[in-house]
Amino acid sequence: MAENLRLPWADLPPPAVAEEEPTATPARRTPARRGRRPLSSWPKSSEPAPWKGWHLLVHGPDAAMDAFVAQASGPGLIPWPFDAERVEEDVFALAIGASGKGPGRSGLSVEGCRILARQFREAAEVRHARLALRSGAACPLDFHRLVPVPQRILELGATHPDARAWLRMHWGIAEAPVQVSLLPRLKAGRRLPRDHRAAVYGFFTRNGAPAPVVRRLEEHFPTLTFRLSERSLA
Repeated sequence: MAENLRLPWADLPPPAVAEEEPTATPARRTPARRGRRPLSSWPKSSEPAPWKGWHLLVHGPDAAMDAFVAQASGPGLIPWPFDAERVEEDVFALAIGASGKGPGRSGLSVEGCRILARQFREAAEVRHARLALRSGAACPLDFHRLVPVPQRILELGATHPDARAWLRMHWGIAEAPVQVSLLPRLKAGRRLPRDHRAAVYGFFTRNGAPAPVVRRLEEHFPTLTFRLSERSLA
């Protein structure tokens, strides 16, 4: 199949990383098995890692922080319309287009493309149902609450080029961040004035940096300070 046909279970986000202070005692190294090449010795891909981890530090007066926390909390999802039949049709069209003969292409029969499209539809329906269950859960940093996607863009659908272009322009990324959490153990790194407090959020994004969202927040919350930093996934 062509590289542009990505399954729902592909490109999963990295596992959650515990936010802990480094210890003074180095961890004991486990010797590699003889005859096996350690993963660290394999050549690195020339392409950048699709997922990036971020910390967003926010600090300022208590009243402004209260307003920010209230506005930022939400389900953490982009409310795209879901049409299972359209998903199946789109995947079938992609599969047919990718099944042509050529270098590196094995080809699929029409029936094989239909089976693949139906499997993709079923997987998408399961994922949509899981996301619907998540809709009531509180996400502490909901980008759609902070920089809402207009209804006219939502109606285009998640894969429409104009919708993805809008997200990249206003969010810096084409998908909602994942594994968003408030990190109470991380602090501002400086002494704050009286009646001020700080909050640190951690999350992952794919293929982009959410700098446009941070700029929008700076405009809407002028008394707060925002600092976005990339975190190591090592």
